[in-house]
Amino acid sequence: MKKVGLVLIILINLAWPLQAIEFKRIIGPVFSSFSRPWPVPHPEIYPVDNSGGSSPSPFKDNRFSFFGGLGLEFSLSRVLELGLETLYKETGSQHRVDTGFFDSYFYEFQLKEISCLLLLKTHFWKGSRPYFLVGADFSYILSNRCQVFYQPEASQVREKVLEADLKSLTRKTDLALVLGLGLDAGIFKRIVSVECRYELGLPDLYRGPMLANDGRPVTVRSRQFLLIIGYGIR
Repeated sequence: MKKVGLVLIILINLAWPLQAIEFKRIIGPVFSSFSRPWPVPHPEIYPVDNSGGSSPSPFKDNRFSFFGGLGLEFSLSRVLELGLETLYKETGSQHRVDTGFFDSYFYEFQLKEISCLLLLKTHFWKGSRPYFLVGADFSYILSNRCQVFYQPEASQVREKVLEADLKSLTRKTDLALVLGLGLDAGIFKRIVSVECRYELGLPDLYRGPMLANDGRPVTVRSRQFLLIIGYGIR
């Protein structure tokens, strides 16, 4: 994480002589999930399917939450911009397991993270408002907690049966590829951005000993889809 911070400081110093476009507040919802179910504590009591497979979709077993932070953009040319962002996000996943007795267990995983993003943003043509962006998200994971709820057959009430701290079984940092599309608009002499962004986690977040049902090591990667509203504060 120290290396990531040093790289960002160097980039800021290099870009500072350029014309800053805007300081921005950034807020919005995030849909997040894992590439496969996270191995749960005490699987002999609260079973979950750890079979193989990986999904790039952030909407399968997704957890819905919100994020917020600050961004800064620098003009590199008439159609190219460099963006730096720092965000606080609560991500994770949730899924349901039905037992043979028609009872259900609900698993909720909550990751809290600080993200530092380096983005390259290009407009489709000179003077246009729509844009495409690509970049990387370097995240430091603050915590990872699991809650398990039990719901009996023919009941609408869920009872919490387990809460566990999974930080010791979780990688401290994450790195994600970022792709996005957006639209800039001038409103009351401020630039307002509306953007959709997809983040594909690259490293394995799981640091536990469990194997999948087919005998292969468990690999868990992050998936995120963000809807972003950014507005200038300068």
